[in-house]
Amino acid sequence: MSPTDVLNELNKQGILSAKQQTQLADIELKKPFSLHWELRAMLYVGILLLSSGLGLLVYDNFDQIGHGALLATIALACAGCFYFAWRHRPDWSPNETKSRSTFGDYALVLACLLFLTLEGYAQYAYNVFGERYGLVTLLPALLFLALAYWFDHRGVLGMGLTALISWVGVTVRPLELYFKTNFFDQDTVFSALILALVLIGAALLLDRQRIKPHFTYTYLTMAGNLLMVALLGGLFNFEGVRLWFAIGLAVACFAFDWYSRQDSSFLFLLMAAVYGYIGATYLFFHYMDFASDEPYFWYFIVTGIALVYYLMSQFTKRIRTNESV
Repeated sequence: MSPTDVLNELNKQGILSAKQQTQLADIELKKPFSLHWELRAMLYVGILLLSSGLGLLVYDNFDQIGHGALLATIALACAGCFYFAWRHRPDWSPNETKSRSTFGDYALVLACLLFLTLEGYAQYAYNVFGERYGLVTLLPALLFLALAYWFDHRGVLGMGLTALISWVGVTVRPLELYFKTNFFDQDTVFSALILALVLIGAALLLDRQRIKPHFTYTYLTMAGNLLMVALLGGLFNFEGVRLWFAIGLAVACFAFDWYSRQDSSFLFLLMAAVYGYIGATYLFFHYMDFASDEPYFWYFIVTGIALVYYLMSQFTKRIRTNESV
């Protein structure tokens, strides 16, 4: 309900007089409008554009400026951003904290992006890691995860988890999963499954211990998608153990559906429904052999309507629950 509807309802019930309703409506109309999230989004976009522009500058002019000068410039900029973020860092606490400066969080993100640019360029120019390519992703993963907890920054946590997933050798591309991915390799699939389960277990353990519990959502979102994609990869590609992957997918879907009800999060319900539907559809088409296309046509109509109805009903239920609270 809008503020005007609330005031009208209170006036009808006799709780507010007409004069009080007018005064409150005037206050509601003239109160300042917050641009907090719009400005934050613009700042993050600016940081991404700045780091992208720096990458293009390096690519286009490294032969004229020289490797050493470019590396020194990037290193100084990176160190300056880290210094600014460090000076305005929040005091450590297992609960959620905020930087003491408005720009402290943005300086940390920019420093991390510059670090990635510095590391990649140093490897390209001087081959500092040799053939130990795993270090290129493991180093930022460890650094970013530590910084995320110290500075209480969920964006840096996401970057650290992404680097960690890359270090394990997993490339997640759901739209190309069946036709063109490294999920044809069993080692990759099992590595993804183990990493996803470890991250989910760590997230739930830290949440239970109340250590940065607001990080749990980020952990479960990234690890949950990784888990579901790996289970689908095994379901699609490995005939001998397809049944086990189907059971694992069903268990994961039920678990995320249950968690979404406990946490009132529609995202995890959506993950369970969509990934489960993809798996069930694959099994239906793989094992069912009809003489005509009509059963497949009706399958998509009936199951599609059922899926949309289920999601809409759950979404509406959550909205009503939040409004009642």
